[in-house]
Amino acid sequence: MIIYSSESIYRQGIKNIIRTMILDFGKSRELVWRLFLRDFTSRHKQSLLGWLWIVLMPLMTMGTFLLLNMSGIIKIGRIDIPYPIFGLMSFSIWNIFSNGLAMTTNSVTGAGGLVQKINFSKDSLVFASFGQVVIDFLIRMGLTFGIFLLYGRVPPVSFLLFPVVLLPLAFLTLGVGMVTSLLQAISKDIVSFVNLGTGFLLLLMPIMYSADQVGILGKLNSINPLYYLVIVPRDIMLYGEMRHLAGFVLSGILGLIIFVFGWMFFYLSQTKLAERI
Repeated sequence: MIIYSSESIYRQGIKNIIRTMILDFGKSRELVWRLFLRDFTSRHKQSLLGWLWIVLMPLMTMGTFLLLNMSGIIKIGRIDIPYPIFGLMSFSIWNIFSNGLAMTTNSVTGAGGLVQKINFSKDSLVFASFGQVVIDFLIRMGLTFGIFLLYGRVPPVSFLLFPVVLLPLAFLTLGVGMVTSLLQAISKDIVSFVNLGTGFLLLLMPIMYSADQVGILGKLNSINPLYYLVIVPRDIMLYGEMRHLAGFVLSGILGLIIFVFGWMFFYLSQTKLAERI
């Protein structure tokens, strides 16, 4: 005889909880896929420009930084490749975190009726929403490769490592997104803070520009895990080199830890979501 109680899952221990999470995710694969298809087909309905926004956003961002550079407000610094390649690649990697965090934060509250009426693994909503970020990234990568060819350049052989070195950034984004999606169910202001924070970080970190890391910003970025998780994949793709290997490895381990415990926090709290939305 098996007795179920509201506190039974908390008594399983961390190892068994993680095992249960993984098993439940395996059972929910079809649900994640269906939720992904639903969001994919409805995402740009009744939008004038539709999927063009995926291309326009990085172009507008690059134009903004070029204008700031011409005005002397921000120095792009020395870049050994054409700036359209540098800027589009940098923005595409950064957008995995910024747009990924925004979409995962909104994933649960955006499906309010579904959460209230149907009993299912709510983390499926978070994983499905992150799938939209992957599609955006692939489209931008196609555009980036086109610009490579336009300038008569080819990516270095190290681009084969590119998907692997992006995984820590994806794990970090999902882990933080699991937590912020729960907080969004409590306060609808969370997504606004997320958008404000990621926009601020884009200016503080040398993502759309290449500047010497000196002064206060240099010290802050040297201890910022997000800096290594964005810069190292960019350098591998553009220059075929991996600087800051130690910082990247440590940041990757931290990102994996945040993912596991963020997911666990979400998993243990999801039973209370319906009453919060």
